[in-house]
Amino acid sequence: MIRWFILPGVCLAFLATTDDGFAHDARPLSVSIAERQAHTYRVDVRMPPSLDAENRPEILWSSECSVTSRGIREVFEATEETMLLKCSAGLEGTRIGIRYPIFNPALSTLLRFIPAGNVTRTAVLPPGESEWTIPPLSNWKTVVHDYFVLGVKHIWEGIDHLLFVTGLLMLARTPRRIAIAITGFTVAHSFTLSLSALGVVRMPVPPMEAGIALSILFLAREVARPNADSLARRFPLVISSLFGLLHGFGFAAALSEAGLPRREIVPALLLFNVGVEAGQLVFIGIVLGLVATALALARRMGRSQIGLALHPVEILCGYALGLPASFWFFQRLQAFWVR
Repeated sequence: MIRWFILPGVCLAFLATTDDGFAHDARPLSVSIAERQAHTYRVDVRMPPSLDAENRPEILWSSECSVTSRGIREVFEATEETMLLKCSAGLEGTRIGIRYPIFNPALSTLLRFIPAGNVTRTAVLPPGESEWTIPPLSNWKTVVHDYFVLGVKHIWEGIDHLLFVTGLLMLARTPRRIAIAITGFTVAHSFTLSLSALGVVRMPVPPMEAGIALSILFLAREVARPNADSLARRFPLVISSLFGLLHGFGFAAALSEAGLPRREIVPALLLFNVGVEAGQLVFIGIVLGLVATALALARRMGRSQIGLALHPVEILCGYALGLPASFWFFQRLQAFWVR
């Protein structure tokens, strides 16, 4: 049988080696604004570790608002700034801006406005946008849209998760086995994502992220050293489900950076997960399209000629998957000793 997923795996793996920032280290900037008293707000700005200290953003308020107190602290893997804000006419309907003093680091921004006794307003700004006008009214449809978009962006910005899916496709090969493996991965990571996001189960971020890198290394070894009797090739559902539990904690870590609105937890969590699955399915569709193209070229060139090159190319794929995963693993080990 022609081994389907060789060329797409090589392309995606080499793409991963070009920039380690595509792994989930670049989390969004999070701005939460909670009303404490009439026209008085507590603002919490959470900055991801990828943001340099000299490039910390400034929040721009309307001329009717003033910051009465401010504090900043370093917490594990992030910097948090807290300020007390007073506005003479409130914040609803006003515009909020994000300004970086040196350069725009291409971060998404999650904004939440939590008025006393009313529905939380949320917005997810793509890297190219830096302003948001707080709407006077909001409903669950707004939350559904914003968290669905956040889920799609998260999976597409996480090359580590996509490389793992690529490894699964390369091992499963046949349509039936692919469907089974991807279903197991989806069910498993949806389970741990929900438990972690709701606070039922908690897992430290550094071991989880290092484990995700190791899961890619495991698949890379299976690809580079084909063995029809190996556990991964005989039972891809077992492998995808076990590692899917781990990847679910990775998705939950990103969602925790964004936060869940208190009054719309269920639709926000559901649509974030749906967004992740939608982005994953689009990715798989693209890979299948590339495979169909490669098979068409193979038929034109002659099957015997392609067959001669399959084994060395598959080995190359395994190393191409494993090299960035090895780098991520040792990079993430550093976080074990960071306090």
